[in-house]
Amino acid sequence: MKFVKGQDVSYTALSGRSYEAKVIERKMDFKKGLIIKSTSKQIDFHYLIEIQKNGTTENILCAENNLELLEKKKRRVKKAA
Repeated sequence: MKFVKGQDVSYTALSGRSYEAKVIERKMDFKKGLIIKSTSKQIDFHYLIEIQKNGTTENILCAENNLELLEKKKRRVKKAA
């Protein structure tokens, strides 16, 4: 598990659209196994994330391969010559 609780990430939905998200919980943090394998044996959920979509907040269970680290770009000030 390479993401930590509270980390800002980018979530790519099945539609291919990306959303900014925040990691709420990780599978390894649940003692009672709240995040488990789905009923179809193809998907294994690793994270509970929160996304802002159309002015609403949604919590989504997702696999690690649906997430990427969200890099916040900082502007660099050019020095005047």
